[in-house]
Amino acid sequence: MNLRDLAEQDLAVTLEGDWSTPVALVAPDGAEYTDLKGQVLYDLVRMNPENGERTVCRNPIVSLRRSSLPRIPVAGETWLVTLSDGQYVISPTRPPEGGESLGFIRLYLQAVEQTE
Repeated sequence: MNLRDLAEQDLAVTLEGDWSTPVALVAPDGAEYTDLKGQVLYDLVRMNPENGERTVCRNPIVSLRRSSLPRIPVAGETWLVTLSDGQYVISPTRPPEGGESLGFIRLYLQAVEQTE
């Protein structure tokens, strides 16, 4: 077995193991993928390069195992993502990250705004 195959198998534990979060996706064509698990980072600290001030960004980032996805989201598509705390869409300004050789994909999310 090569190292990349072993790393991909390890994602079953690191991304989909005991510390995972349930994730549901709805593709642009309406297909629903509900039995997914991934790692979610809810808060990200960024530093302003102009003044060095640190700010907390509250847009979640979810990492999913590529082999668990029937279809891989690509830049420019509108996907609905449901986490335990609400609904999000994949950010139109930050494309999904992670090539086939990595074994996982990282999705940058933004909250869905409700209109009445």
